[in-house]
Amino acid sequence: MSARRGVAALIAGAALVLSVPAFAHAVVKRSVPANGAVLDAAPAQVEITFNENVEKLFSTVTLKSAEGKPVPAAKASVDPANPTVLRLPVPVLASGKYVAHWTAVGHDGHRLSGDIRFSIK
Repeated sequence: MSARRGVAALIAGAALVLSVPAFAHAVVKRSVPANGAVLDAAPAQVEITFNENVEKLFSTVTLKSAEGKPVPAAKASVDPANPTVLRLPVPVLASGKYVAHWTAVGHDGHRLSGDIRFSIK
């Protein structure tokens, strides 16, 4: 009986040592403007909040028209006071549809990307 417990404990211990920890990835909690928003006026910035801190050197946002033409904008930056927030200052935009393409690297080192689509009346 004691030998069985010893073997069971050994197997359980080996399973703990050999298991690979699961890492969560940086995912968008919210964005301003929200994905799919229809705005009366152009936003001053695109602000994306993630569920964890993002790496400032590897996280960015670019802006394009719905046709895929780049919109010149300042460089995106991670908020030093709150590194879960990535911001892109936006120039004056005409009416139309836009796509803010983000790339973020979380503390686990995984690079994720996505789009925030919005339009201006």
